[in-house]
Amino acid sequence: MGVASPRIVEAVRCGAARSVEDVIDATGAGGGCTSCHPEIQEILADLGGRAVGEEARRANRVTCHDSTVLRIEGALYQGVQPGLANTEVELVSVEGLRVDLHLHGDDDESIRARVAGRLRKLICSELDVVFG
Repeated sequence: MGVASPRIVEAVRCGAARSVEDVIDATGAGGGCTSCHPEIQEILADLGGRAVGEEARRANRVTCHDSTVLRIEGALYQGVQPGLANTEVELVSVEGLRVDLHLHGDDDESIRARVAGRLRKLICSELDVVFG
């Protein structure tokens, strides 16, 4: 599942979403770059009892993961890093809703909270930002 998948599943289960457009309206997911539309269609099919081939599932995971990594890199290096005077942020890994980061230079709880808060605002409020 991708970044917004839990919200999508809930919207479909409660009847608020039956199409990609409904998911966008109900959750906001899928309204940006559209690279998650195949995953949304997969969730709709799964919850609607329609079969999705294993090859399509794998392709959806790769597309969603790659898109998420690119979005997080962009947010980090264009939206977060420029505001940190004495700290460099390194993206270590992305796995679903979890983002592992390492800070070089100034590293305290206020900087960590600032970085995590900004990422959640730019990417997804449900993001789990972990510092190693």
